[in-house]
Amino acid sequence: MHDCDIETMLSERDALLVREYDSALDFAHFGVGETILDVATGSGRMLMQLLGRGHSVVSGDIDREALDRARERLGDLADKPTLVILDAHKIQFDDDSFHAATLANAIHEMDDPSGALDEITRVLTADGKLLVTEFNSDGFELMELHHRMQGRGEHRKGEMSTEEIGRYLRSSFDRVETREFDITHAWVASGKMQRRS
Repeated sequence: MHDCDIETMLSERDALLVREYDSALDFAHFGVGETILDVATGSGRMLMQLLGRGHSVVSGDIDREALDRARERLGDLADKPTLVILDAHKIQFDDDSFHAATLANAIHEMDDPSGALDEITRVLTADGKLLVTEFNSDGFELMELHHRMQGRGEHRKGEMSTEEIGRYLRSSFDRVETREFDITHAWVASGKMQRRS
């Protein structure tokens, strides 16, 4: 396949992901004026959508290069979010610090996704809301194809299945709603359950 074909496919995938993130944010219906914790910034696609909706965002990634790429993608908006080095397994913020959080297509990259979800849940307020998106089987097939076309080897599938993500969220929150899009699955969890000591 030619480089221009690969670029076209990547561009189409990016456009589809942005549309699906937009749909997931419509589904989450975060309140106006809430500061949102965006965990695992990655390339910054979810961050861009949050900023485009006027949210104040603290976005973090364990990889400084990912933050640099996200800053580039943001262009004129680069000074809007607070970008921080953040290990999702040891989040530096206090308990009950955020009313809203996002974790977009990152669970499959984590060695201990339950530990990361525990930490995100910890920093959410009791009435906070968490939006999680993850690739569905079609999304993973598309990512696998892109990785092969770019000579990048196998795309990681992760340690936690869609069913396990849903089960984890239902064990930690009173309300969990879910939607499936073309290449992603989205969960909106709210009503954090009190941790047992």
